[in-house]
Amino acid sequence: MTQLAPFPCDPQLWQRFLAACHSRGESPAAVLRDLVRLEVQRVERRAARSDAVIDEQLLGRLRLLVAEALYASHSWGQMQAALRARGLQYVPAGGGLNLMDPETGEVLCKGSQVGPGYQNLVRRFGTGFPGHPRPGLAEVALTQSAGAMAAQGP
Repeated sequence: MTQLAPFPCDPQLWQRFLAACHSRGESPAAVLRDLVRLEVQRVERRAARSDAVIDEQLLGRLRLLVAEALYASHSWGQMQAALRARGLQYVPAGGGLNLMDPETGEVLCKGSQVGPGYQNLVRRFGTGFPGHPRPGLAEVALTQSAGAMAAQGP
């Protein structure tokens, strides 16, 4: 029983495909639908990986900008000013900070993705981020820091 493919295809290859489908008890249409679905998923995964590479490039640039701002800062006010000079801004978010583009309001990433985490910044600056909705986090960080210094002794 020779059947021609419904699209241009090598006849022998098509017959082998039909035999493979038949041996598994699947219809050629079902197998082709699965192949089309898998191909679409493959293309989407490849596009997502490209987006991830772009995101990594952005994160790399943001890491440099945050590091420069941090190097020049000894307080939250100085840090915010240094970030603003670079077109960035910290905003409180949950238990930490997000890095935002102040012109567009777009959150670019979590602060800890591109620099020290919130508690490390609290210890560095000696106080919590102004207006942070969870001031207890800063108290914990400072208490832990004071405890660690006391344990080290004179």
